[in-house]
Amino acid sequence: MTEEIKSIPIIPFPLEKALGASRKLRFIGEKLEPSVPHLKKSLYQAEMNIDPVLYVSLAVFTGLFYSLMIGGLVAFISIMATGTIGILPPLLFFVFFFVPFWYVNFYPALIAKRRVKDLEKNLLFALRHLLIEIRSGVPLFDAMVGVSEGYGSVSEEFKKIVEEVNSGRDQEDVLNQSAKRSPSLYFRRALWQVVNALQGGSDVSKALEAITDNFADRQINKINKYGEELNPWTMFYMIVAVILPSIGITFLIILTSLTGMSVPGILFPLVIFGLAMFQFFFMCFVKSKRPSVSF
Repeated sequence: MTEEIKSIPIIPFPLEKALGASRKLRFIGEKLEPSVPHLKKSLYQAEMNIDPVLYVSLAVFTGLFYSLMIGGLVAFISIMATGTIGILPPLLFFVFFFVPFWYVNFYPALIAKRRVKDLEKNLLFALRHLLIEIRSGVPLFDAMVGVSEGYGSVSEEFKKIVEEVNSGRDQEDVLNQSAKRSPSLYFRRALWQVVNALQGGSDVSKALEAITDNFADRQINKINKYGEELNPWTMFYMIVAVILPSIGITFLIILTSLTGMSVPGILFPLVIFGLAMFQFFFMCFVKSKRPSVSF
């Protein structure tokens, strides 16, 4: 098991116990696994060493646990209070089954996306380092050894490649496997370009130069796109956080002075709290949109 799968936030029990209980629901997992078509690929790219059917069974177990716990508790309270179950407990049962079920199934894709950001943060530097060493006459394997330190997640991937080649595996096979394992499109393309150059007997440096230039152009386009997206969001922020509160409070003061109405004392603290919450979520939203680039 990897660290990622141990850190799934909403699993109600330790992983080993949850998996043990999930195995009893495997017959359900086998039927529901086709409804999550990309799960196997996401698990592989997230480096979660678990069978997809068992993982879906884990999602079913998690959904059943929360739906039975919350739906059962509300049904008990409803029966004690009114004598009938009512419509709320069955509704909560379905809601608290499907939300954890889909969250657990989506979690590997979320981890894979995080890996893409981590990889592409230093990918351009690593590719340029690799390109410079190969152009200097350094063999490809030695160049990969040089890149296996100092570039974060990219170095971790190259370290795995170096270790597998040192263990006696064919270099091209190892590069192909690493490309399949990586969720980053441009990291896969870089490795595939290297493999194609090795198989065709062409210059590896030219293949690397093409993918490096292409990736650099993509990074610039992402920065430009991010800048264009910020303009309307900045306007939205100005309207909600500056203009509306100012005009609203001014209008409220005028209205109360003309009508003699009193303003509740809690109103202004609520406005300040609401603005603080809006700014916090707005900053988190803008941060989530920020591209992970390196130059």
